[in-house]
Amino acid sequence: MNLDSITIRQLRDSAALIPTGDHGPAEEFYRRLFELAPEVQPLFNREIGFQAKKFSEMLAWVIAHLEQPHELAAELRKLGARHGGYGVEINHYAPVGSALIWMFQQTLGDRFTPEMEEAWLEAYAFISFEMERGFREKTPEA
Repeated sequence: MNLDSITIRQLRDSAALIPTGDHGPAEEFYRRLFELAPEVQPLFNREIGFQAKKFSEMLAWVIAHLEQPHELAAELRKLGARHGGYGVEINHYAPVGSALIWMFQQTLGDRFTPEMEEAWLEAYAFISFEMERGFREKTPEA
C-alpha cells in the first residue's frame, strides 16, 4: 500500500506539531492504552518513560520512511514479529490505534484536523496490517 502525497503531508504536519524530544505525548498514549486495554499493562515491564521514548523514536522512524513503503512494510513486519514474542496479541492492535488517535487529539487539540485524523487512520491501517502480517508469519497457527 502506498500512501498518497496528501496523506503523507498530513501525517508529517501533525507529527511536526509535537515538540522534538517531548515524550510526554507518548506517555499519555500509554496511559490511554492501559485504560482501553488494561490486560496489556503487564506486557510492559520497563519503566514507562523508557517505553515512551522507544515509541516516539519508532513513530519518528515511520514518519521519515513514509515514501519508502517497501522498507517501511518490511520493518513493520519485523516489529510485529518481535511484539508477538513479547506477548502482544492481534486483538491488542485496535486499542493501540485508538490510543494513538487519542494522543494526537489530546496533544494537538484543534490543530489536529479531521484531515490529519483521517490520514492517521489510513496510516495505522497500514501499520497494523504489516505488523499483524509479521506476527502471523513468525507465529505458527496452533
